[in-house]
Amino acid sequence: MDKQRALIGNAQSVVVVGGGAVGTELAAEIKSTFPQKDVALIHSHSLPIPGPLFTSEFRRSVADVLQLLGVQTLFGERVVDESSTSSDEAGTMAVKHGDILPELIDSVRRNTTLTTSSGLKVYGDVVFNCLGAKTKDSLIDLPSSSNEPVFSSHGIRVNEFMQVDDPSYSHVFAAGDVSSKDVLKFAGPATGGGRIAATNIARLIRAPSGAVPVLEATKRKVGNDKNGVVEPEYGSIKLVLGERHGVIQKGAEVVPTESAIRMMSPDIKLGKVMHSLYIGAFPTQGK
Repeated sequence: MDKQRALIGNAQSVVVVGGGAVGTELAAEIKSTFPQKDVALIHSHSLPIPGPLFTSEFRRSVADVLQLLGVQTLFGERVVDESSTSSDEAGTMAVKHGDILPELIDSVRRNTTLTTSSGLKVYGDVVFNCLGAKTKDSLIDLPSSSNEPVFSSHGIRVNEFMQVDDPSYSHVFAAGDVSSKDVLKFAGPATGGGRIAATNIARLIRAPSGAVPVLEATKRKVGNDKNGVVEPEYGSIKLVLGERHGVIQKGAEVVPTESAIRMMSPDIKLGKVMHSLYIGAFPTQGK
């Protein structure tokens, strides 16, 4: 992290590619910490934070905060090519891409000119690619008992119990980003999946020899049924945009700006977490 901060500190222009939660928070954090720097955010959709779980009001509020901070927002633009100048400026290296840059490959670049789908050229002393994650295939190498692989670019194949979905590996569980579960790769769903996996592991351990315990399954709501009409199920998210700004969605509602700002913390509440875990101090009797 110190190296990344030094890299940003020595740059005058920073470009973030990808307007999901990570990209928007990163762009806002850089501009908030280094207001004198040029920070641009390139995103292929018309508004940041895409997905059916987020309202248009929430997404517009995020865009408004980015503009308030001074982030140059380039929405509706997709990076198709880039040209990176070597550190000694002896030449350039052209890198051709398809519709989207490789995920988690060269996620940080220096001295790079990006070409967007409209032909716009954007230069960055530092470029961060925040385009989501694909699990690396080197993480797991288990032979499958069927024609479907245990591991794919979507992650480790799991069932509703967070078990590896293969009869040979019912004792192996996977949760969070590494799993193929069709949920948002956010902390909340990852925590829920981890809880279910831990619960089921405990039930397997405690089950008498030869007994088959009842395992807890994940639940996926598709909407709220009110008077026979299924309404969309919206997500909840707290987006921290720099030290003093943020946007919060709770269900279908967006928390008013003033209330959201009061709920923010300059250290994103790391101090509170450290205190609760007694990090940096020894717990004393009765405390």
